Amino acid sequence: MNKTMLAVAIAASTTLAASAPWVQAQGHQGSDLKAAQYTLNQSLGKAQFSAAGKVGKSLDISVGFGSGAFHDPKDPANQFYAVTDRGPNIKCKDSAKLLGIADFCGAGEGAHKIFPMPSYTPMISKFEIDSDGVKVIQQIPLRNSAGEKITGLSNELTVTNTEKSYANTGEQRAFDSEGVDTEALIKLSDGSFWLADEYGPSLIHVAPDGTILERVVPAGMETDLADAGYPVSGKLPAVYAKRKLNRGMESVAVSPDERSLYFIMQSPLANPNAAAYKSSRNVRLMKFGLNNGELGKAQGEWIYQIDTPAMFADLPSGKGDLKKGQIRKQSDVKISEMVAVGNDDLIILERISKVTKLYRVQLSSGDSILDSELSRGAVAVRDSEAKQTLEQIYDPGAVGAMPLVKALVFNSLTDLPKGMSLATKIEGIALLDDQHVALINDNDFGIDGKPTQVSVLPIMPKLVAKQSKLEQRLSASLIGRHTTGIYDESAAEIVSYHPRSKRAFVVNAEEKQIDVIDLSKLNGKPLADPLRDSNLTRVGSLNIGADLKSNRFGAANSVAVGADLVAVAVEAADIAGNKKQGRGVVAFYDARSLKFLKAVRVGALPDMVTFTPDNSKLLVANEGEPSKDYRVDPVGSVSVIQIRKGRPADVATELRFDQLHSEGIRTFGPGADFAQDLEPEYIAVSDDSSTAWVSLQENNALAMIDLKAMQISKVVDLGLKDYGRAGNELDVSDKDKKIDIRARKGVVGMYQPDTIAAYRADGHNYVVTANEGDARDYWFDAADEASCLAAGGREFDAEDGCLAFSEETRIAKLDIPATHPSAAEAADKKSLGRMKTTRYGYGDESLIYTYGARSFSIWNEQGELVFDSQADIEKITAARLGKNFNNTDNKNKGDNRSDDKGAEPEALAVGQVNGRTYAFVGLERTGGFMIYDITNPYGVVCHDYVINRNFDSNPKKDLGDAGDLAPEGMKFVSAEQSLTGKALLIVGHEVSGSTAVYQLQ
Repeated sequence: MNKTMLAVAIAASTTLAASAPWVQAQGHQGSDLKAAQYTLNQSLGKAQFSAAGKVGKSLDISVGFGSGAFHDPKDPANQFYAVTDRGPNIKCKDSAKLLGIADFCGAGEGAHKIFPMPSYTPMISKFEIDSDGVKVIQQIPLRNSAGEKITGLSNELTVTNTEKSYANTGEQRAFDSEGVDTEALIKLSDGSFWLADEYGPSLIHVAPDGTILERVVPAGMETDLADAGYPVSGKLPAVYAKRKLNRGMESVAVSPDERSLYFIMQSPLANPNAAAYKSSRNVRLMKFGLNNGELGKAQGEWIYQIDTPAMFADLPSGKGDLKKGQIRKQSDVKISEMVAVGNDDLIILERISKVTKLYRVQLSSGDSILDSELSRGAVAVRDSEAKQTLEQIYDPGAVGAMPLVKALVFNSLTDLPKGMSLATKIEGIALLDDQHVALINDNDFGIDGKPTQVSVLPIMPKLVAKQSKLEQRLSASLIGRHTTGIYDESAAEIVSYHPRSKRAFVVNAEEKQIDVIDLSKLNGKPLADPLRDSNLTRVGSLNIGADLKSNRFGAANSVAVGADLVAVAVEAADIAGNKKQGRGVVAFYDARSLKFLKAVRVGALPDMVTFTPDNSKLLVANEGEPSKDYRVDPVGSVSVIQIRKGRPADVATELRFDQLHSEGIRTFGPGADFAQDLEPEYIAVSDDSSTAWVSLQENNALAMIDLKAMQISKVVDLGLKDYGRAGNELDVSDKDKKIDIRARKGVVGMYQPDTIAAYRADGHNYVVTANEGDARDYWFDAADEASCLAAGGREFDAEDGCLAFSEETRIAKLDIPATHPSAAEAADKKSLGRMKTTRYGYGDESLIYTYGARSFSIWNEQGELVFDSQADIEKITAARLGKNFNNTDNKNKGDNRSDDKGAEPEALAVGQVNGRTYAFVGLERTGGFMIYDITNPYGVVCHDYVINRNFDSNPKKDLGDAGDLAPEGMKFVSAEQSLTGKALLIVGHEVSGSTAVYQLQ
C-alpha cells in the first residue's frame, strides 16, 4: 500500500465513540489513573453444537479481547489497544467435557479444533478507562486487500504441521490461507500496526483500517499461502517453521525510535523434534530493522532462557502454578507478551497460567546467533557424540552463545497490591504512564466462563528502574594468585579478608597455621597465565601451635575476620588421646599486628567460625564428630563469644540441642542421643545480627538460633530431592564410560548442605545452601583382622583398616523390590547399582536415598524450600567440560564422581555487585564456581561457570601446571572494601594449595 492509500485507510478507520483526552498526552505524568481492576464482557451470543445426530451443550461466547495489548505514547494514559486471537475454539479432545459429545470431530481427531463461530474475524480494539470502568471506543476487524474480512481458521501448510478446523456441526471446514491467529500488537506513529501470529508463525503489517499490508512468514511457507488475498513474504528464517503447533509467536515489540521491531517465540522450537521442545528452555528472540514502518533486514537473533516450572510456584504456601500439588511440566512455561522500554531494552512476560512474571532484558547482555550454524542447524557439543540443535542444548554458553541476562521486575505471586489477584493467562501489557501498567488476560472467549479482566497496577517504576548494569552478565577475571606448592594436603582452605591491611587470611592445615597474604599490590589486571602465575606474597603467618603452647591442640579448621580481630577455630585432643574429640579453642589475633591476644575454650571439634555482621559476637560451629573407632561421640553444639569494644570475652556460652524436639530429624549414629548425633557444620547470620542458621550436614537439617534470647529455637528437616522428576536429572555411574544424565524414578537425594549463607530480599530473610552431601564412614587403625575384631570393629580391610561404622553401600547391594520403578538399573553394577547410598534413610522402602543434591538451594527463614538449581550444575559442567565432567579433585579422570556426589557444591559466598545479589557456588571435586543472580529468590538466573583448571596436566607430577583444584572456602569482598574499587571473590583451593582472587564486574 502506498502513502496515499495509507492516508485514506487512516481516515476510514471505524470509531465507535469519541475519544476525549483527559490526561496529559505526552509523557503521561500526573495522570488520574489508580490501581484498579475492571471486567470486560462483550457477548457474541450462544453457540449450539450438534454432530452425528447428537445435540450437545450450548456455550455462552464473549469476545476474548486480551491476546495482546499496547499503549500508544501519543494517546492519553487512559487509552490502550488490544487484539483478539483467531476466535473461539475448542480442542476436539475436550468435546466430551465441554460439549457433552465424545469424538465430536470423529475418532482419532482429538488433536484438531472446533470453531463454534467459524466466520469470526480477529480484530484490534481500542479501550478507554474512565470513572465508569473500561469501554471500547474503536474496533478494527482485519481484512484482506479487497477489503473483505478474514477469518481465524487454520492454514493448510506443507512446510510444517497444521490442524484441521471443525464447525459447530461437526463438519470439517476448508483450510483458509488468509486465516491468522493474532496474539500481540504494536502501533506505529503512522497509524499502522504490526501483529504477531501464532499459526505461521508470522509478523503481520496492518493498515489503520485493518487491511493486511503484508504477512511475513518463515522462508518457504509463502508458497503454501500463495492464494491468500493479501501479500505474503518469506522473510523469516526457515527454521521458525519448526514451531510447535499452537506455540508460535505471541509477542512483538517496537523500539521507542521505531527503527527496530522485535519478536520472541512463545516456546522453544520443536527442533529437530517435539522431544526437544518439551524439555528445552531456549527461546528465540529476533530483531528486524524498520524503515518507515516497513520490515527491513534481520539485525540479530538471541537466546532467551525461560524459567523452570518450579519457579512459578511457592511450595511452602502451596500457591502458584501447581497441578495436584505437583510442579508443572517444562513445556507448560511460555512467553505471552513483550514490550520495549528502550532501544534494545525489553520487558518479557513469562507465565504458566496463574502466575505472571515480567523480566527485563537488554540485548547487549547476550550473544547474537543470527546467520550462525547454531541458528540454522546443529553444532558439535562436548556432552554428546551427536550434533545438537539450539533447542537440544542445555547450556548455549558451552558453544559460544551466551543467552540474554534477565532480571525479574514483577512477580504476581509476590508483588501484587494487597487484596488484588490476577486473572489466569495474562497475555497483554500496556505501559500507560510513568506509574501504571495495564495487564489484560486472554479469557478464551469465555468458553470456560471467565471474563476479560484489565488490571491497572502501579508497577511501572519497577519495570524501568535505572540501575547500573541491571541486566548485564557478571564477569569474573582472575587478577591474583598465591601458590604454596603443596599438593593435596589442605594448604589453602578457608579464607577471610581484612580490609584495613588489605590482607587475606588463609587456613593452611598442612603447616598448622594461618597464612597471611598481601593483596595491596593488586591492580585489577587479569593474569597473563592464570594456570601458572603467582603474583601474591605471603607476608606472615599465625603460628597457632606456638601461640597455644600445647601439643594437645591440632589443626586450624576455620578463620574469620571481624573489624580488627582474627578468630581461628582450633581442634583439640581429649584426655584419652582422641585427636579431635576434646574441647577446642578459638584463638584471637590482632589483624593489623598479627599479635596473639587470647584463646577461648569452646565445644568439641570447632569446625567453623563467623562474626555477626555487627561484630558483637563470634559464633562457633562445634561439629562434635565421633572418634575413628566411634567409641567417643561428643555432643554437637554452637558456642557464642561476646565481643565488647573489640575485645572477646574470656568465656563462651555453649548452646546445645539436648532439649529440642527430635521427631523427623535424621539421627542414626550408633548409641548416640539427639545432641550427640547432630553435627553443626556451618553458620549463617541475618544482616541484623538477630538470627543464625546452622547446617547439620549429616542430619540433613537446619537449626535456627535466636541470638537475642541466646537459644536454639528449632531444628527442621530439609526433606528430599526427587531425582525422578524432570529437571532433576543426574549421572549415577562412573563405570558406564559416558555422560548419562537422566531422571531416575524412586531415587531421592538428601540436601545435606555444607556451607550456608544468609541474605535479605524484599524484606525477608533467606538462607542459601551448597548441597554437597556427606556420609558417616569411620575406620580406625588395626594391625590385622583379629585385632580389629577384638577391638569391636565390624570388618577388616588391608588398605582402609578396621571398620567401626559406615552407613555407605552401593545401591546394587540393597534388596530392591522388583516393583521399584528403577529395579533393573538398581541391579546393574555399571548403572544405578553403582551409585553410593545409605543404609539409614527415612524409612520409606520405596525410595533409594543418596547423598547431597548436586545443587544449591534457597530456603526461607523457616527452612522451607523456595528455590533449587535442580540439574543446572550437572548439565552445565557436562556441557562445558565434556569428557572431564564429574572429575575428581586430585587426578584427571572424567566421570569419576558420578557414582558419588557429582561435582560436589561445597564452597559458597553471597554478595552484592552493582546493586544486585549474587551467589558464588564452589564445586569441590570438578573445580571452579557457578555464578547466580539471586537478587530475587523467585527469579534466580545463572550467569556463568568459571574454572581455572588444566585437565591435561597431572597435578601430582606437575602441580604448577594444574591450575586451581578443589575450592574449599570463599570470601566475598564488596567494592567498598576492595582495594581495586570493584568487588572481589577470594577462593582457597585445598588440593592445589592455591589462593585465587577474582575481580567481579
